[in-house]
Amino acid sequence: MFRRKSIALRIALGYLSVILLTGLLMGSSFWLLLSRHLEQAARDSLMRDARNLAELIGELPEEGAGRRGMAMHRYMMTFHMLGRIVQGEYLLVSRRGVVLESSIPGVPPGSVINPGVVDKLAAAGIYEGQVTLGDQRYVAAARYLGSGGRGGAVVLLTRVEGLAQIRRELLVLFLASLGIASMAALGLTMLLARRISRPLALLREKARRVSERNFGWRVDVDTGDEIGELGRAINAMDERLAEYDRLQKQFFQNASHELKSPLMSIQGYAEGIRDGVFQGKEAEQALDVIVRETGRLKGLVEELVYLGKLESQADVYHFEEIDLYEVIEQAVESQRVVALEKNVVLELAGCPEVNMMADGEKMVRVFVNLINNAVRHASSWVEVAANLVADDKVKVTVWDDGAGFTEEDLSRLWDRFYKGPRGGSGLGLSIARAIVEEHGGVIRARNAAAGGAELEVLLPVLR
Repeated sequence: MFRRKSIALRIALGYLSVILLTGLLMGSSFWLLLSRHLEQAARDSLMRDARNLAELIGELPEEGAGRRGMAMHRYMMTFHMLGRIVQGEYLLVSRRGVVLESSIPGVPPGSVINPGVVDKLAAAGIYEGQVTLGDQRYVAAARYLGSGGRGGAVVLLTRVEGLAQIRRELLVLFLASLGIASMAALGLTMLLARRISRPLALLREKARRVSERNFGWRVDVDTGDEIGELGRAINAMDERLAEYDRLQKQFFQNASHELKSPLMSIQGYAEGIRDGVFQGKEAEQALDVIVRETGRLKGLVEELVYLGKLESQADVYHFEEIDLYEVIEQAVESQRVVALEKNVVLELAGCPEVNMMADGEKMVRVFVNLINNAVRHASSWVEVAANLVADDKVKVTVWDDGAGFTEEDLSRLWDRFYKGPRGGSGLGLSIARAIVEEHGGVIRARNAAAGGAELEVLLPVLR
């Protein structure tokens, strides 16, 4: 039922070992206490009964069977009517050791026992050792009858063999209870182990399928404990990996397409020059195309490499305390020439004096990409503004007066290689989002109420 070295088997053996060890420790402790106190408890019980019986019987004559028997009968009936039962055996002896009454077959009435033993028993009230009568050994207690013991003594006895029999019966009962508890524990352990091993087997199968890039199969593990949480985490991981796999395939398809276009232009014009198809001024124009497409290809590869570093290298960011105004101003100034070439006014409307923990070079790249995107789509105006929205948050907005975003733009704006009508490589906004999220910020896009497109960056700042 259990596979060797399986976690279910280990749980079962561990649980069963705990049950057995606990039972054995408790049983051993109980057995030691029982062995130590059972005989003492028997003596105490005999002593109480002897005292009560002696008070009931009182003084009895040493001779005279008729009077003795009638008195004994009367007092024994009284004793039973009071609801007390003499446990074990009893002797009624005179001061000289003559047995007047006896429940022991081997010691009939008229027998004589050592008066010294009787005196020792009655004087001490209890005999610490054991008494041998006939062929049996007893735990005994005695009590004088009457004042000074002139009426003899009553002796109550419990067989040592009887106490040993009680111990054996208790031992058998304990072993039987331990066996039943072990069987019940084994059954419970099997159920518990199966309840744990089955979800783990499903999770193992899920992990195997994920390793084979077989996504989409959800693990139904609703145990309500840590294993259930692990199942939900693996399902979430499966969904994210499936989405990542889809994006990676789309990325490689787009990358191959984007790289193919300039390469085909470069190859075509280079072959034309080599084969003499282009000569003179046409050859010069072909070379200009080759240089331009080579530059575009170089920029595309650099952005791909840069995005790959952002996503794969943990130490690519170097955080330090920076001034947000200096970052935004540097980004704005780097795009002024581009804006002038397109007859677009680029204005920095305002920025509070706040500091933040960030990688300055990468934050500059974020705003360069956002401003460059706005300049390409603007009609005549681009505005950059920043303001505090909380004690520890700043919002930077880049607005242009262009046509704004389409529905497709808003749904795919952050996809790699997605380009609008006048888009560039399609990687600028993806790079910006990766950097902003690494800084604990959020970047959003929407159409402004006054018209045009608006890109908003929310970043944490130092108080």
